[in-house]
Amino acid sequence: MRSLSRLGAIATEDLAALHLDLRAPPEHPDRPHVVLNFVVTADGRASFRGRAEIGTRTDRELMFHLRSLVDAVMSGAGTLRVDPFAPVVKDRELQPLAIVVSASGQLPLENRFFRIANRRLVATTYRATEEAASALRHAGAEVLRLGEEEVDLPALLGLLHERGVRSLLCEGGPLLAGALLTRRLVDEIFLTHATRVTAEPGAKRLFESAEPLAGEVHLERVSLHESAAGERYERARVRYSS
Repeated sequence: MRSLSRLGAIATEDLAALHLDLRAPPEHPDRPHVVLNFVVTADGRASFRGRAEIGTRTDRELMFHLRSLVDAVMSGAGTLRVDPFAPVVKDRELQPLAIVVSASGQLPLENRFFRIANRRLVATTYRATEEAASALRHAGAEVLRLGEEEVDLPALLGLLHERGVRSLLCEGGPLLAGALLTRRLVDEIFLTHATRVTAEPGAKRLFESAEPLAGEVHLERVSLHESAAGERYERARVRYSS
């Protein structure tokens, strides 16, 4: 009969002392080190009533901490349309580059993304109208057209690497996460396992993609922490096989 290892806390650690190695991430020849940060419900949903606000205050604190460790923070257009996206950190000298991926370039200009002090970049496509691109520039964002119908993610990551971005944190949504995963561009995942159960019909899961994976993908756990409320915080490396 197989033997199993008992999991459990053997020590406590201060949240601010976790994952500091992200400040010196592994080097990649043509792109940044890409990490995802997501929270999922106990029944596997990555959203609740259309938004990603699932976890506790501790989950939010971890999100802010991870933002302070990376060079750039990225979100998809769908997430921006339902949530304020403002990856601001306490140290004013270390604000990460804020990136939104939008194939259409049609974004809500009233979102907090367009009012933060961070450098802002919108990656879009050649099908985005010049009117939309002009509005984004007028709102203070740099606009890059990468791809005809969908944003060319490898090209975007290559350009960020050329600009000195060594670590990139992606915060959603499931469609952008799925596109990164199918292209084997995800290196690590920070996953908060919330205690909330929603059973919400139609709610998206962590990865959503119309494209199949090219080979198997597995997670290799790096660490697992738990709060007093029972919420769990997992860090895992992504392993790809052909």
